[in-house]
Amino acid sequence: MSAESLKLVKNHLEASMGDLGIRIYQKSLSRLNISANPSSKEIEDLISHLEKMVAKLYGNKKSKAVFDYLRRELTDFDKFYNKFFGSKIKDTLDNFFEMKGIPGETEIQQIAKFLVSMGYEQNEKNLVKMLKQYSKEKIIWALHGSITNNEIKFFLNSNPSYTQVDVENFINQLRINKLDVNDVDLKDKIEKERLFRKFNYMDRKENEEEKITRQCFALFNSGNKTNYEYILFDGDLILLMKQIAKASS
Repeated sequence: MSAESLKLVKNHLEASMGDLGIRIYQKSLSRLNISANPSSKEIEDLISHLEKMVAKLYGNKKSKAVFDYLRRELTDFDKFYNKFFGSKIKDTLDNFFEMKGIPGETEIQQIAKFLVSMGYEQNEKNLVKMLKQYSKEKIIWALHGSITNNEIKFFLNSNPSYTQVDVENFINQLRINKLDVNDVDLKDKIEKERLFRKFNYMDRKENEEEKITRQCFALFNSGNKTNYEYILFDGDLILLMKQIAKASS
């Protein structure tokens, strides 16, 4: 919750008790030695201490009402905070994929340090694990997409004048082969591939799925495996890479 939670506590006390609330807040910060970017435990310790002080002045009923409301505010803020940084994590990593490609372990540690410096309250070691997991999920998404794209190309090669029935049979066959497909997205990809072939075949641009897949193959074939162990020794990724390699041979 970081420093923003302190502001919320301070503002709530000021709204509830005016200048006296501010003085109580400041004395409590000093007495408990609360840091500028406090942990969740520091915030809870502060609230417990404040609640006792307010109870001495206004009684338990008043104190309970003030701090029950404050805890609800902090809970709502915490949900918003986690949602914001959850999207921030993905946005930051997506941007790295787009600009520089698949991040190595060194880059992931740097991204984690950056997010912590931006105020994300998370153990850096745990954040690194989260970033690695999201990175693997993104690569797996790309590999599945590449497998589907290859199947679409094979389908069009075999059925240049396909019918709607052919498309439905194709979708059913992909599901039999345990490929997770969305009917609308798949039909859209088929149509785009058809248009590429009809109007602009020679100027085809590499899409995100193909780009990540190419980079992944390059990593598996390179000698620089130390910085990418979290990918290169992952069983699910290895199986998908073998599946793509077999289909391409």
